[in-house]
Amino acid sequence: MGPIGPWAAGHLDWTPQAGCTGVRPVVDKYSITRYSTGEWRKNNQYTLTPRATDKARALDIQTKKDIEKAFVDMNKKLDDSNKKLDTRIKDLTYWKKQVEKTLIAITDEINKLDENRAKLKGACKILMMPEAISRECLELRTNRYEPDLVRDDAEQELIKEVAIVGEIRRVFLNTLAKVEEQMLMNKAAKSSIELDWSDKMVALKLDRKNATLSPESNLILYHPGVARWPENATTLEYWKHYCT
Repeated sequence: MGPIGPWAAGHLDWTPQAGCTGVRPVVDKYSITRYSTGEWRKNNQYTLTPRATDKARALDIQTKKDIEKAFVDMNKKLDDSNKKLDTRIKDLTYWKKQVEKTLIAITDEINKLDENRAKLKGACKILMMPEAISRECLELRTNRYEPDLVRDDAEQELIKEVAIVGEIRRVFLNTLAKVEEQMLMNKAAKSSIELDWSDKMVALKLDRKNATLSPESNLILYHPGVARWPENATTLEYWKHYCT
């Protein structure tokens, strides 16, 4: 049995039986017919068999169960995330208050050190007066005539006074240097604490904003890579250790 010709102008998919008489009708450009009546009936019988419909019904039921289970799991994870977010907000609020207390304390300490530094500088200036008087007295006593150049008790006391004043000034200057060094360390620590306070404020603001969001929020957008672990992120244990 040879092929029918000439072929119609319409497109026809090739099959091993294409062109055989009684197998597939000729399709031209004015027709959308692709199957014979027998093929159409056979397909309907296969589609509408109880086995096929039962399979489709079972698949529909299973799909609904899977969707329902997915929503239940999603709601559980959402509740768990909300609880963890609330805990995070409480932790951030607590540590922010602790940082604020520390910031107030170190600011007071810097102010007190500054007051003590001013007092030490004033004391060093005041010590210059008795030392100058004692040295001037010793200088004047050297102008005595040679028979009267005696290292008497008065001169001994003047020498002791100069030595004591010099020792006191040395202690004051050493203390002043330590105070200024401590002030520099405190100011550096205060700067670090202020940065930490600023970071906690930003984190607390973002977490409070996140706590107000829900699947029904109209501002939620897709952001690629949001679940990726950042390179500069730290663990919760290290964060707690850093806060304490």
